[in-house]
Amino acid sequence: MITFRLPRLKIRLFHPNKVLILLWLFLLVFPKGGFKIAGIPLTWGYLSLGLLPAFFFLRKSYSCQVDRIYAFLLTIPFQIVSFMSLFLNGIDHISFGISFIISFFFLPWLFFIYLSNSIETMNLDLFFKLFKKGIFFISAYGIFLFFFKLYTGKFLEIPFLTINFHDLGEMKNKHNNRGYVFKLISTYNNGNIYGICLLMLLPFYQYIERSIWRKSVVIISLILTLSRTVWIGMLFSTMLSVVIVSRKFFFLKLILFISLSCSAIFVLAFYFGWGSSFFFDPELGGRIEQIRVFETASLFPDKPLFGIQEMVYLWILSNFGILGLIAYLMCMASPFILAILRKSLSANQKSILCGLANFLFVSLSDGALLFIPVLAFYWILSSIALRNSLESQATFGCSKEQTKNNPRCNPLLQTDFPIHQHEESSLLSDSKHTSTLFLDRLEKRPP
Repeated sequence: MITFRLPRLKIRLFHPNKVLILLWLFLLVFPKGGFKIAGIPLTWGYLSLGLLPAFFFLRKSYSCQVDRIYAFLLTIPFQIVSFMSLFLNGIDHISFGISFIISFFFLPWLFFIYLSNSIETMNLDLFFKLFKKGIFFISAYGIFLFFFKLYTGKFLEIPFLTINFHDLGEMKNKHNNRGYVFKLISTYNNGNIYGICLLMLLPFYQYIERSIWRKSVVIISLILTLSRTVWIGMLFSTMLSVVIVSRKFFFLKLILFISLSCSAIFVLAFYFGWGSSFFFDPELGGRIEQIRVFETASLFPDKPLFGIQEMVYLWILSNFGILGLIAYLMCMASPFILAILRKSLSANQKSILCGLANFLFVSLSDGALLFIPVLAFYWILSSIALRNSLESQATFGCSKEQTKNNPRCNPLLQTDFPIHQHEESSLLSDSKHTSTLFLDRLEKRPP
């Protein structure tokens, strides 16, 4: 942990738990609520993120975990390449340009540097509780909206909350049409964006949520996105999570999930009259033309930024050249590189990294890179994965009584847990691990 002292009064205007609830509400639950200025969407969630740094100069001290500093440094090569490209070649589409700058310049700094100590000392019990409730809500609400639109022919829109005010009445133009049925969009206004965001969160949710029926609701919502990219991402996510996080009953879990998911998908295909061409589209859903960007690829960026379309890596190559693609891969791999350098990872951390890997995988087909709130999720999860500890009573849904004597419910009672009270003196001398003392204080606190 590195601490900077600022010659200013320490003023705490907001309690961290209140900020956490605010971001949960307007980034996870209602990410599209807001309005537009000159055609550029301004959502409550991103507005809240933008206002947080305004309180930087009101702090007396500022702390940052070393691993997050390293992760941020790994994003700088892509920032340099892209900045030079934007400066020399310009921007063709202003809204995508603003989104790009926010996504790759502001958000990494915000979550790796500015909010480093806040994330390191975050109330995990509250975070886990909000996380599970939020995922279940958007899934259940999405299923409700899917059938509401199917049987009434209308979208249920709440301006400033579930949709952007200036998108009122425009849901039919958000690329959600599958014939006479529309994709499940929940509060994300687009089936692919919803599916991509939920795939990032899915492995972590599946690990900490113990209710089978709640997890089933989330899977059903992903199936009803009617997105082939999301369906393939679900299968990839299941295989990755079973291999990396929980290896028990590997083949049984895998076969069961694939069988049930494929059965549900084929039932939908039969009901809506989709033929084999829907699953084996030679045009790749209109993406076949994007492959031609290979023909114009160069070593250095030589064209204005227009936007990043579905096949992310190809469009990074087209916009920023081979050098830019290499720098982009380093940038997005930063949490994995830092995680690999650690001696051990908890199952929670592994599940979050699996979610990030899901995003990198689906980016081969459709990453929705510059759309709200995709990269906000990616950088938040990346920073959380770099915590020194990510264990909580809420992980296992245990009562306070169970946490007193049950090692399964209380990680501090586990013999292989890496932090112990007697190590406090040695940890004090190690600046890299100073933030883990927060756990020691928790251990001394009465239940």
